[in-house]
Amino acid sequence: MLATLVAVVVAAVAGTTVGYAALSKDVTLTLDGETRQVSAIGDTVADVLAAEGIEVTDKDLVAPAADESVSDGTAIAVQFGRPLELAVDGETSTYWVNSTDVASALGEIGRRFDGADLSASRSSSIGRGGLTLEVVTPKVVHLKLGAKDLRKRTVTALTVADVLESMDFEVDKHDKVTPPLRTEISDGDKVVVTDIRIATRKVQREVVDAPVVEREDASMLEGEEEVVQAGRDGVRAVTYRLRYVDGELVARKVVRASVRVKPVPTIVAVGTKEEPEEPGANFAGGSTVWDALARCESGGNWAINTGNGYYGGLQFSAATWRSVGGSGLPHQHSREEQIKRGQILQARAGWGQWPSCSAKLGLR
Repeated sequence: MLATLVAVVVAAVAGTTVGYAALSKDVTLTLDGETRQVSAIGDTVADVLAAEGIEVTDKDLVAPAADESVSDGTAIAVQFGRPLELAVDGETSTYWVNSTDVASALGEIGRRFDGADLSASRSSSIGRGGLTLEVVTPKVVHLKLGAKDLRKRTVTALTVADVLESMDFEVDKHDKVTPPLRTEISDGDKVVVTDIRIATRKVQREVVDAPVVEREDASMLEGEEEVVQAGRDGVRAVTYRLRYVDGELVARKVVRASVRVKPVPTIVAVGTKEEPEEPGANFAGGSTVWDALARCESGGNWAINTGNGYYGGLQFSAATWRSVGGSGLPHQHSREEQIKRGQILQARAGWGQWPSCSAKLGLR
């Protein structure tokens, strides 16, 4: 009886094993490029994946399709979907991709970004959790750096600061940058750096010009001036603050000064006395040699003041007039008075006092 029972049990187990073997299938399963051999019970791709504990969504790629039947030797490939967050020049978008490396993922979405700077290499892998990729595209920028001419450059940069860094241009704290360093740039933008430099300069012995002091003098005619005290320049030690813009000095300010030699002012007497009103033209004449000389010197006008320092018909200077006893100025006196003073001068020094006209008149 016992023997019979054992025989029945063995037969039942053997039958179950044969049935399992008949239902199980050997398939090649590739997940994100990694392949392994599995044995699973099921009639479809979905059954095999479920048996292996693999969950798929509509963002995953499954080949053959999930409802396709399987048999021994069937190859099943799954490329899981993963998020690719792209931050392109500061603007962020998210894409779902099935590629497992950056280069393939960019090709998958049709954005290769040739020449751009990427935060990860193109060969970097993308896990199931996805990847955030920062992209900075190349841009044409117009640059004016200090005193240099405006030039055009293609740079891979996101901000003005990035542009200047790519040009190896170091910005000083005094420099003015337009637009500001943190500004994001676009293709065709213009960046201007005004190079501002502040410096100090010390001069140990700087000449200080003697000041000029004017003092009114009522005994002198208006327009007359006379130095009554000669001045003397001084000396000082001085420190200047200099401001240069694009290499040119635009401002100079004294920040410290100490006098070493005090300057002595020049004192000038300035006349305030009104000049007597001049008489009108005086063409009184005669037939004397003095009348002929006056016609040559002044056109025969005994009251002329030409403004060149010579006066009257015979064109006396003020000094010569006074040397022969004249008062005031020659043109303020009559023809006769001027001839009288001319005769005194001629007797003393000859006709050479009127060299040009005396030669023309043949006077010896």
